[in-house]
Amino acid sequence: MSMILLSMIDGEAELSKFRHIYERYKNMMYQVAFNVAKNQHDAEDIVQLSLIKLIDILYRIDENEIETPRCKNLLITITKNTAIDHIRKANHTPIPFETVEKTEAGRSAEDLYIETEDYKTVIQLINELDDKYKEILRLRILHHLTSKETAQILNITEYNVNTRLSRAKKVLAEKLKGCKNHE
Repeated sequence: MSMILLSMIDGEAELSKFRHIYERYKNMMYQVAFNVAKNQHDAEDIVQLSLIKLIDILYRIDENEIETPRCKNLLITITKNTAIDHIRKANHTPIPFETVEKTEAGRSAEDLYIETEDYKTVIQLINELDDKYKEILRLRILHHLTSKETAQILNITEYNVNTRLSRAKKVLAEKLKGCKNHE
């Protein structure tokens, strides 16, 4: 979670509420964003923008509402609309709402994500990678940092961040294929 986002929140109660929401729904928000954007980089940016929008309305969400479908639906709506706006601005063309993938009836985006990706396995495989790849994946994927932020933390160029990220994804994909073949 970005320190910039955390610094935007006033009060320990609001911070605790934000962390609870983030931990509970970050994967679902990413999946919704990815379904619209069709690429990881935009999906990560969309999640960050969605979290900023969430901070603006955080006072409206009670702590006891976080686990409810109402909160989940709110986050899906924020993320989907943010994604559509983000892609529309990037392409400078309108995106018809019908192009957004719909999930199967009665199944949440989070449930679909859990079925398609075993999060714990991915984390374990990331931890097995060389340090230069592990750091890039943790910062970009797990912490949702931009290439620029990652470059600043690792004191390398954005180009190097993107090159390492591309290589790390290939290595991770091969490891995932190996895991799925052994099951």
